[in-house]
Amino acid sequence: MAPIIISLGHFCDKHGPRVVLVTQAGIKGSTGDELLLPTYPTDSYCKSCSLTFPDGDRNDVRSFKSNIASRSYVTTQYSSIRYQLLTLIVRRCFSEETMIYDGRPLVFYDDLRGFNLAIGFKLRDETARGNERRYCWILTIDSKNHNSSMKLLSEHWNFITSGFSKAIQYINETHDKESERQNKLHNENNIKLMEGTYLRGNKAKMPRNLCELTNDNLLFVRIHKWNAFILNSIMESHD
Repeated sequence: MAPIIISLGHFCDKHGPRVVLVTQAGIKGSTGDELLLPTYPTDSYCKSCSLTFPDGDRNDVRSFKSNIASRSYVTTQYSSIRYQLLTLIVRRCFSEETMIYDGRPLVFYDDLRGFNLAIGFKLRDETARGNERRYCWILTIDSKNHNSSMKLLSEHWNFITSGFSKAIQYINETHDKESERQNKLHNENNIKLMEGTYLRGNKAKMPRNLCELTNDNLLFVRIHKWNAFILNSIMESHD
């Protein structure tokens, strides 16, 4: 069975198309430690496109591993095995005028980037350039065999698209609640009555990641679990 990976892409205001995280499956029966990342420089990442997992007082945990049955699943900032592949894929998603953000899947395939299913979404954010932040969920089948990849994708199409859509729905709903909370605070603290009109100050542009946008410190952990569940369900059906 061809390797299957799930990644979350983001168009960073500062760095352009970036992979925020990638979830991979270890070899059945292995610990999955071969997929963990060593310490790496983070100078080329900003808050908007960097990945951290909560771990008590630490704020620099950048890998997460869990086990389902006899297989390990690992989520990291990038894949040391498929870094170039995923970089090409996420650039394809954001740099060409093909990505849509209304929940409809985009499928593309070539010998260089494999078989990919992507679903894009946007979040309204006044602190972002253009007042929005763009993301995409991507499932990649790393294979040059078009027929087998298409067969696998068609067998699990509803499951994959439904899983991505539910995760995106959760992010949208929690983001909407956080936006309402922030707007309420803004109205209470920063709107001044002057000559009978309200004046609202412009919000500064700044990097913000999904945890901050949703006010969910465990969001990346949830994403890891969603991705691992999807991968495990597909792989178990073919073992």
